[in-house]
Amino acid sequence: MLRRWLVLAISLAALPLQAAEIEENEPLVMRLIFEDCLGYIRHGRTPFEGLATRPASREAIAELPSRAPDREKAVELLSPRYVAAWGRDAQTRHCLIRTVWWAERDRLPARLGVRATGFLSRVTERARTAGFEEAFPADTFSSLATSHWSERSTGHDSGPLRLVSFTILATGGDEARGLLDAGLIVMGGPPQGRP
Repeated sequence: MLRRWLVLAISLAALPLQAAEIEENEPLVMRLIFEDCLGYIRHGRTPFEGLATRPASREAIAELPSRAPDREKAVELLSPRYVAAWGRDAQTRHCLIRTVWWAERDRLPARLGVRATGFLSRVTERARTAGFEEAFPADTFSSLATSHWSERSTGHDSGPLRLVSFTILATGGDEARGLLDAGLIVMGGPPQGRP
């Protein structure tokens, strides 16, 4: 189920990379992945506390997969460019951050800029320290190449023993400066957290 949800989220995120103002902020991207989303998946902590949020617009909520749990409670994260949702269903806890489709059209500034060179290696290093033993990074960080990290397989596809996994895609870029917007982050894991 998580894989189908990830594929849907990724396919919906395939936005053309266009020049938009990108703010470099890799520490924030790492926080969103390893503190906010992972903290929610593993421990049930409310994500994004202390960050600028407000209820997401109807237009932004419509960008989320219809099967995403608690999508109606989604928030605008940092700016109208990003929508974030988290919740759980019977199978999995989910945490999702994505760039809304009209962000590039309206040239909304990107707040999740990362240096493209070496970014996936830095994520892999941080993921290993967080307990993600399996890493499948793409050759390059882009909107066309999926990168995936997960805990070592537990042999369970559902329930409290399922593994935690996540993926990241770029949703905008500034080729001249070597920056990409890490505007799609999808994470899923056990519905009750790990026992």
